[in-house]
Amino acid sequence: MKKTILIMIAGIAAIHFGCTNMAPEFADDDPGPGDCAPEFPEMDVTYNNYVKKVVAKYCIGCHHGGNSQGPGNFTTYNGLLPYAEESFYIRVIQDNADMPKGNAPLPAAIRDSLDVWISNCAPED
Repeated sequence: MKKTILIMIAGIAAIHFGCTNMAPEFADDDPGPGDCAPEFPEMDVTYNNYVKKVVAKYCIGCHHGGNSQGPGNFTTYNGLLPYAEESFYIRVIQDNADMPKGNAPLPAAIRDSLDVWISNCAPED
């Protein structure tokens, strides 16, 4: 068992460190986050009308800042936003998501709505 874990850790480290010197995926003239265009503008999924409730139910227990178990402070839009732009899709939305701890993956309908929120540039209102 320990040998398997060590092999997995070594593999993950090799992938992580072996891929850090890759060329950028996009050219510098591509739009940045401030120039985001919503993919589903007809769908009104915002932080205040949906995401905040999901995060309060499933995430705040560990991600509340200060001395919490998880990194980040998801009690505010600005606290959640950096994670939404980076790791939220992988850790929460994908079918093989590992978060929220003890409840992963979330029901498909919730994950789909969170995916729409991110695809629509993670609007607050």
